[in-house]
Order: sequence, then C-alpha cells, then structure tokens
Amino acid sequence: MCAPKTRRTAPASAAAALLLAAAIPLAGPATAAHAVTVDVNCTGTDQENYTPGLTLKPQLVHDHSVDTFPHCVSTDRTLTSSQPAIADTDLVLSCLKPFFTGPLTFTLVWNNGRTSAFSGTTATNSTGGSLLSTFTGKVTAGEFQGDSAEFVFDAGQLNMKQCAQPGGLTRESGPVTLTLQKP
Repeated sequence: MCAPKTRRTAPASAAAALLLAAAIPLAGPATAAHAVTVDVNCTGTDQENYTPGLTLKPQLVHDHSVDTFPHCVSTDRTLTSSQPAIADTDLVLSCLKPFFTGPLTFTLVWNNGRTSAFSGTTATNSTGGSLLSTFTGKVTAGEFQGDSAEFVFDAGQLNMKQCAQPGGLTRESGPVTLTLQKP
C-alpha cells in the first residue's frame, strides 16, 4: 500500500505571513480623522463703485466697496450677521485688473456687537471667464481669534463693452462668502 500524498503548506503560509508583516510598516500608521470646526459661515453681497469708471487702461480710481453679510451660521448662537463693511480706497485699477491684490487688514463688526480683526492677502483669479477675488488669512483679534479665514467675492464676468465706453465700468457686484474655521 502506498502512503497518502500530503502537501506541505506550512512554509508557504509562513512566507506569506512574513511578507504581510513586512508590508504593514510601509503603509504607515493609521491616523484618526481630524474634524474641522467651522466657527462662522456667512453669505452676502459685495458692491464695488468706481470713480472714474474702469477702462482698459490702468488709472487712479476711487473704489467705494460695501460688503454685507446678512446670513451667518455660527458656533456663537448670538451671531447671525455682520454690519456692512465699508472701505474707501484709491488704487490704480483697470478692467483687466479690477481688484486690489496684496496684503490686507480689516475688521468686521458682528450683529452681537463683537468684532473680529483680520490679516492676510488677497488675490484675483479668472476661472472659466469668471473673476474671483479671494482673501485668505487669520483672525488676529476679537471673536474667533486664531481661526483661519477665507473671503471669496465672485464678480462673474465683467462687462467689457462698458469698459470701452466713455465713463467706463462704474459698478460691479456679486455674491460673497466668508468662512472662519479652527486650525
């Protein structure tokens, strides 16, 4: 009678286990997901008024800007909106560069009487023909101090025909959002 044939699988199983054990450190340790806390999310409108109007040629222009945030959701239940943020600046602008780009500081007064001071930079980008002016920075003082801040104004598409007309483009408006979150 012949002895039954047996398969030796122990060495193959051991080799597979060693390979698996060696691969685990390459994948890196598991990390817990970090939840982001959004302290404030506001929506509103930005209104820009230019004197003289913007043309295709850069020129010194007075920009009267009013940002309103009538709708805010916040971790501070007393905060539901902000007072209008008004800025008057004289800048060299044109229809090809209609917004300020660079370092910026400003303060918002919330409906609950508290304030938040901001410091950061603005940049203007054209995405799919739409102009976006984005402020990124931090809350440096007041309510939500230390939070990161993002303020986005979507100006849409400028009326280039108006830029070529006498008097130029005198007014621009569009939706704006503000988001503050803990780092």
